[in-house]
Amino acid sequence: MADDVHPRGAALVALDWGTTTFRGWLLDRDGRVLDEVRSPDGSLRTSAGARTAGERAAAFAGTFARRCGHWFGTHPGLPVVCAGMAGSDHGWADAGYLDVPADLGDLADGLVALPVDASADGAADVAGGVVHLVPGLRVTGPDPDVLRGEEVQLLGAVAGGADPPRAVVLPGTHTKWVRLDGARVTGFSTAMTGEVYGLLLRDSVLSRLADGSPGDAPSPAFDRALDVEAERGDDAGLLTLLFGARTRVQAGRLAPSDVADHLSGLLVGSEVRHALRTAPADEVAVGGEGPVVARYRRALERHGAAVRALDGDVAVRGLWHVALGAGLVPAPPAARTPAAPHPEDQP
Repeated sequence: MADDVHPRGAALVALDWGTTTFRGWLLDRDGRVLDEVRSPDGSLRTSAGARTAGERAAAFAGTFARRCGHWFGTHPGLPVVCAGMAGSDHGWADAGYLDVPADLGDLADGLVALPVDASADGAADVAGGVVHLVPGLRVTGPDPDVLRGEEVQLLGAVAGGADPPRAVVLPGTHTKWVRLDGARVTGFSTAMTGEVYGLLLRDSVLSRLADGSPGDAPSPAFDRALDVEAERGDDAGLLTLLFGARTRVQAGRLAPSDVADHLSGLLVGSEVRHALRTAPADEVAVGGEGPVVARYRRALERHGAAVRALDGDVAVRGLWHVALGAGLVPAPPAARTPAAPHPEDQP
């Protein structure tokens, strides 16, 4: 397949299929983005109502066809590589895990080839195609842990770089703290900060106090909460500090409009302080997008760590390098930079 030349330069369909979001890219023979789709068709929405593995497979095939089928009408036979929760045991099919320590270059050897179900509703445009699912990473032993989807972000962060990061945090619903030695993942841990934050603002007694959402940039309330957590976290404990949001509002010391930022500061501050104490790092690379990146940067700097921001293309770059390693696409000329987006694709 790597020797095939597709019309108009298209060479690969790359998918990052997460729990709540579907992202797909059409890449050319240099790994550059030709087209992009994004939708809320994450694995949870896609698999809702499916009762069997066969029904799940058909649901994923149908969503894939609806979102990306138009690319195959113009470029039939394109290879597809897919990372994320579509490869979980409750996704399209189970792609398994590589055990840590693991070399990110081995992801290409662990791909699971999945023929697209031609009988799925709306899958005619992609019938006969094969989707290659990327395995996740797994920590075994007394403190088991897993990640799925972040492995391609890590590969994108280290691929082709002269100075790859040694510590990476990938904020999200379940934030990942990863230790690297070059392209080798030596360990990682997960913090449920994002999920707990959502639960507090939606279902706890504190949700009745909060008026509004956090701003796009860290606010004074966020910074004050970082200070409170750093100074009192060990003595009072995070759970006690969280309840303090209620009493601070009652005492007139915290405005309802600042509750969301205050809780964010306590949670992110506690997570960052614990992570740096457990695995000290002078510099931490921060991935992700949106306001959460600025919050982690502020917390990391508050605790003395330098911050390196990962660019927004690490996932697609990682998927491209997986496809290269698996021989799904031909290697571009050495003088070119793989997976560099066109200028017009920059946000």
